[in-house]
Amino acid sequence: MKDSHARPSMYVTFFHNYRWGVQIRGDERGLFEKAKRFRGRGIDLFVLEKQPSFQADIGEKVYTSLKLSSARIPPRSLKELTRLVIDSFLAVLKKRAPLHPIAVYAYNQDIENVFVGYLLKFFIGSRLVVVHHQISPQFVTPFWKSFFDRRSQGSRLQSSFFRSILPAINRYALRHADLHIAISKAAKQDAVDYLGVTECAVVGNGLDTKKFRPMDLPKIYDAAFFGRLAPQKGIDILLKAWRSVVDESKDAKLILIGGGEKKDLQEYRKMIQSLHLEQNTILTGFKEDEEVIKLLNSSKLYVFPSRKEGFAQTVSQAMACGTCCVLSDIPALKENYGAGAVFVPANNIEILAITILDLLKDDQKREEYSKHARDCVMGFHWEDVVQREISAILEQQYH
Repeated sequence: MKDSHARPSMYVTFFHNYRWGVQIRGDERGLFEKAKRFRGRGIDLFVLEKQPSFQADIGEKVYTSLKLSSARIPPRSLKELTRLVIDSFLAVLKKRAPLHPIAVYAYNQDIENVFVGYLLKFFIGSRLVVVHHQISPQFVTPFWKSFFDRRSQGSRLQSSFFRSILPAINRYALRHADLHIAISKAAKQDAVDYLGVTECAVVGNGLDTKKFRPMDLPKIYDAAFFGRLAPQKGIDILLKAWRSVVDESKDAKLILIGGGEKKDLQEYRKMIQSLHLEQNTILTGFKEDEEVIKLLNSSKLYVFPSRKEGFAQTVSQAMACGTCCVLSDIPALKENYGAGAVFVPANNIEILAITILDLLKDDQKREEYSKHARDCVMGFHWEDVVQREISAILEQQYH
């Protein structure tokens, strides 16, 4: 490996199962946007990822990709985790990346990113930075708690033992990170509650308000959802609430924008059929940004009844389009969008349906919230997020 490099650099562990054109999370979009700003500030990113490179799917090179030919993400066993570590180190050696980056940057709190980053920091003599989006407690459970919980639920001894190892390894690596960064106060609270983290920098998230913008288009749809179609997002709650909306307004149209796992999409299609919503619900699949912007501008409401979020970039994008937003009252959404949205209790089908119907009947109130929505997110800038991250990383480096 090279012992020096003309510009400051960071290694990034960026393992995930999402692809542009199929489905993505805020994690993937966020790293891509940040990489452009890091590069603009003179910091090169060397990104460990699966083939194909995420930037290749988008068609814009913003980092140096250290691609692994094959990797099981997430790893399901110690054998798969060991293989991922070995392949990652081989990718670093093969690319002859810089030996002394300013940090190893794990771009979320999952084991495939954190543990590889944890070992890599010793190999190259750097510090481990973990960016927290949201923590699922089952992936960071202490070994003995996980083991006895599984045994009490009827799992076999051997199964309980081996299935408790990976969460324990992830927890250990996370607790030994040198710097914790969170995209919201809610994400920071996860790190405090589940890991006992005492210091964590909150950096926020960014938004391209020139791209995501209001457009003067006819309101074809009564409501839109934009994001991954997944159980976490409360799609089941939305569909059941939409049944009540249609009972009162038979021509009401809901559009669901975004990709999802095959099994989840099949489940939602079955639900749509069982609720007799085939004429009132449209599933678009993944759409490019410009098409998403048009669809959001063509909807009277944006509805996002998610159960758990770290920030929810799709909400800020909908707000930037000036769409009246109905959101579940979970901590991250209230923290970031409290001044610009209508909130309903999470998992409450009845109140969600009543709220949607009330807003559809009140053009003036929708217009007021549309104005509040864009105002609420105009301060979200990727440049500011990257500056806060660089400041935190450099402060830790010289601490």
